[in-house]
Amino acid sequence: MRTKIYKYFLICCISFLHTIPSVQAQCEWLYENRPEGSYIIEDDKIILFYCENLMDIIYAPDEYIDVYWEYTTDTGQQCQDWDWSEDDFFFSVNYNDPCIEELENNTITVTFTGLIDETLDPETCTFDILFNDPGNPTIQIGENGGGYDTNQQITICEDNNVILTASSLGSNADYSSFEWYLNGELIENENSIELIINNTEYDINSANTFYFSVTNYCSGLEGNSVDSEWLTISIYEGYDQCEPCNWDLPDHDSGEFYGFCIDCEGDGYFPEPPNNEENRSFENTLRIPTCEATTYLLTIYNRLGRELFQSEYDNHPWNGKLKNGRKCKEGTYYYKLEYILNPSLDEDQQNETKISTGTVYLDWGN
Repeated sequence: MRTKIYKYFLICCISFLHTIPSVQAQCEWLYENRPEGSYIIEDDKIILFYCENLMDIIYAPDEYIDVYWEYTTDTGQQCQDWDWSEDDFFFSVNYNDPCIEELENNTITVTFTGLIDETLDPETCTFDILFNDPGNPTIQIGENGGGYDTNQQITICEDNNVILTASSLGSNADYSSFEWYLNGELIENENSIELIINNTEYDINSANTFYFSVTNYCSGLEGNSVDSEWLTISIYEGYDQCEPCNWDLPDHDSGEFYGFCIDCEGDGYFPEPPNNEENRSFENTLRIPTCEATTYLLTIYNRLGRELFQSEYDNHPWNGKLKNGRKCKEGTYYYKLEYILNPSLDEDQQNETKISTGTVYLDWGN
């Protein structure tokens, strides 16, 4: 035991005071018996993969007569966790070691110093241990350096340059593999940490659901991957500022109501002139409705509730007259508007029939 203690102090002096030069070793023994995929050599540096919450022991080869280990965390903290038993020198790999509880990148850098012969310089090598942690994968969405709030409903234009990024991965993403999914289907050849939405076959004018699965060394051992949370994005075309359809009807609770004048500055029809398809878009917001492809049916009632007019076909407006062509008196009338904001959309809220009721004031002008 005295010999061991003597050699330990000898190596400590060598390691910290550098009074005796050391020989840089390759330390192939660190990985030569490890399973494929459990390590990587990158820029001549060995990286060993371990799973979180597991313990393991790395033994130094028998030819070493004394060994010293130390490791540095990714926060710069220096620690030791090594021992010997008879002639076996070993390093304990313990994710729950208090010294590495606050790892940022789940990586420690280990320096091995071993003495084969007291007449020779000690050998040293440095390697990393990466603890694989699946984390709680989520998706970040950004555009031109800005971000979106994933807690809110997300609506984008088809010409927006939107990028989805795999996030909250737990451990270094460089050693993880990814698969992206759109509406439950695998997106072929999209295996990086980022996904450009414009490169996918998304459904236009509809909601699209994205998620990714991530696989690292430990999830691969268990034969499964970890899925991210789902992110739903509605993608629209053709509208100014790419808003979904919106028919801005009066707020009756605030005292707002419709009014139109037949012979003055108005169009002579409610809610719009006939054959007004060219104005049914965001390009002319002074007209209503303001949604491309909107269809409606209109019913007009007097103040006693008697029906005076009903659309005979889609987008048939009222001209202020009865069915027999007689002009209605100036004043307030009630309307019921049944409309569909965008009938061309499939399985979307924009193709559902909506009903609006309220009052409209008829003015015949001078």
